[in-house]
Amino acid sequence: MQENFPDNPIKKTRKTRKDVSAWEQTLRWLDVKWYSENKLREKLNKLHYPAADIEDVINKCREYNLVNDEALAGEFARSQSSRGRGSRRIAQELYRHGLTGEAAEKALASIAPDEENACKNALQSKLASWKNEPDWRKRREKAFRFLANRGFALDTIYETLDSEPSLNYEL
Repeated sequence: MQENFPDNPIKKTRKTRKDVSAWEQTLRWLDVKWYSENKLREKLNKLHYPAADIEDVINKCREYNLVNDEALAGEFARSQSSRGRGSRRIAQELYRHGLTGEAAEKALASIAPDEENACKNALQSKLASWKNEPDWRKRREKAFRFLANRGFALDTIYETLDSEPSLNYEL
């Protein structure tokens, strides 16, 4: 254990950060990853920048095409759909990332036709792990829970489960 002597403090003092303009701070954030307009506003508000500066920065970002909520939402939705996630879960994640309204609706509409295929692919990836379960009802319950947790709609889940022979009663 370290002793707390005056010449050896436990906590080191942080260097004070130079004042950075809202525009510079935004560029630093956008250099690392993409943010929605709402998230940028939220992050700038946390640093107590004036509201006028925040709006100027957001307008400047739009002008230079550094912030595009529709493109960000569309790419995010396609990425999550290819990972085997359903539209309900994707909508929840879009909301969490500050992507709401028309941008989110367009993104969800673009992935809607592929939801059945994504559901079938997600189920196929897990079927092998349930092959040792002798009772078809338990396999079906596990599959249902798995697909529901992935965020697929109930009608899509039931259609997928009904089309899979190993999850249905065999005569």
